[in-house]
Amino acid sequence: MPFTFQDLDETTREYMAQEITLASSAGNLYFSRRFTAQGKEEWPRLLLKAALDRDEHWLAYQLETQGLMTGLENSRTPSGGYTVKHVPHTAAETIAEGQFNRYYILGLCARAVAEGIARVRVYRAKPVANARPESAALIGTGFDPSSLAAQIRPVEASLRHELLKPNSGLSVQIVSE
Repeated sequence: MPFTFQDLDETTREYMAQEITLASSAGNLYFSRRFTAQGKEEWPRLLLKAALDRDEHWLAYQLETQGLMTGLENSRTPSGGYTVKHVPHTAAETIAEGQFNRYYILGLCARAVAEGIARVRVYRAKPVANARPESAALIGTGFDPSSLAAQIRPVEASLRHELLKPNSGLSVQIVSE
């Protein structure tokens, strides 16, 4: 089931592209440990293309069909050793959705600030089978767009933010007052 981005239009896409360009020049893009060497090289271009005129599904498809993700990964065992396991078949989709949504939120926050909009509100943008209580509790919550952008702009902080946890299905929309 795809995300429904309520405020994804050409204006928001331009702000998304600006955020991606800023992050790329600052070394603040997320690079999955599951990317191949070619995946790491192609990721910034594909992410920007998705933001400008595609979507998260197109981005996931590119990762999969171009062989930009590894098929196997090392994993720690409980005894402290390592084992090799298959990368989950949903990995490309999870990465593409999460990062597209991150830049959608950053772009929408930048747009809201530029347009003098005081709040963005959390909504369920994608249905999920088993919603985490912490995620469900955020629905309807309003954020100051500058504050939210500051919280998720640093890549490490974005990975821990409840809005961007894998498979949360949450995003934000502009609050019309």
